[in-house]
Amino acid sequence: MSALPLFPVTTVGSWPRSRDLLRAQKAWRSGSTTRADFERTADEHVLAFLRMQEEIGVDIVTDGEQRRDNFLSFVAQKLDGVRMMTLAEMMEIIEDKAGFERILQTLDVPSYAISNPVCVGPVSRRESLATEELAFIRKHTDKPVKVPLPGPYILTRSMWVKEA
Repeated sequence: MSALPLFPVTTVGSWPRSRDLLRAQKAWRSGSTTRADFERTADEHVLAFLRMQEEIGVDIVTDGEQRRDNFLSFVAQKLDGVRMMTLAEMMEIIEDKAGFERILQTLDVPSYAISNPVCVGPVSRRESLATEELAFIRKHTDKPVKVPLPGPYILTRSMWVKEA
């Protein structure tokens, strides 16, 4: 691994997913394909993004979060006591429906289209949050790697719905 420059170049972490990858992710979630099939497609997209970063001179590379639905939702797959709920489902249980409705009206997408991890019981780790992502990209580059993870504050703020 080479020394980093004084001002290293990196990305924020996420990179837009292609239609092909989004279709593969949807197929896996709906059960019409296997996780292994989805992972093969994701591997191809991670490698393509990695090669692009290397070609343009990015110093600290990332997998572009290609396997993740969004920055928070992937934790629901890996933690017990957490489940995905659409904002519409949350509306069913929220006590302050008027306040929550005001928040929903500020969104530029329908509330049924957004899912959020919500704490529904004691939280414990079922599997590593990012070890596999790190291992895969490390196998394919000698550059320093960054694995974006939501911190405790953002997880608590996004997952805590007292009514759940």
